[in-house]
Amino acid sequence: MDTISNRTNTVKRLMGSLLGILGLALVVSSNVASAATECNGAVSGAVVGGVVVNAGDFCMLDGANVSGGVRVNSGGILIACGSVINGGIVSHGAAGILIGPEEIACDGDTINGGVQISNTGPGVFPAPAPSIAVENSAISGSVHLTGNQGMMAVAFNTIFGGLFCSNNIANPTDEGSPSVITGPTRCTFEEESE
Repeated sequence: MDTISNRTNTVKRLMGSLLGILGLALVVSSNVASAATECNGAVSGAVVGGVVVNAGDFCMLDGANVSGGVRVNSGGILIACGSVINGGIVSHGAAGILIGPEEIACDGDTINGGVQISNTGPGVFPAPAPSIAVENSAISGSVHLTGNQGMMAVAFNTIFGGLFCSNNIANPTDEGSPSVITGPTRCTFEEESE
């Protein structure tokens, strides 16, 4: 009799453990399935599940705390000021991307992850503003600038992971304030004109 009751208790404990694991798996999978927040306007405060900027959208992250990263689709515009972005930034074909630009008195950002910007157009901001600015920010991954068609500024950052440029129409400028880069640098910077 004792053997049967011991087995029953063991089965109950195993079932309880399996139900606990199943419940944990459901919680984790439901968090992963969170949809990204579409940004078209100003966003601040906590954003869970990431941010997406679609064609024709103008997104201003101002003091936002984003978990899940930021994706900028073709034709989107992103300006990020004083924000924390967990998950990095990926952009392909954006109209313009300004991360911590000092030209508009924007505080720098903290980006936990890499930054990948490719095929950005010649720019929608009035000259002499660049079409891409990565400035005044702490970035815990590498920065990749590939196939971009406008002026680029990469200045006064701390980049942990390297800086890589390829097939851009112009070299970036550091605006007289070079970044501190841990890792390889595969970019040639334009000389500042007096």
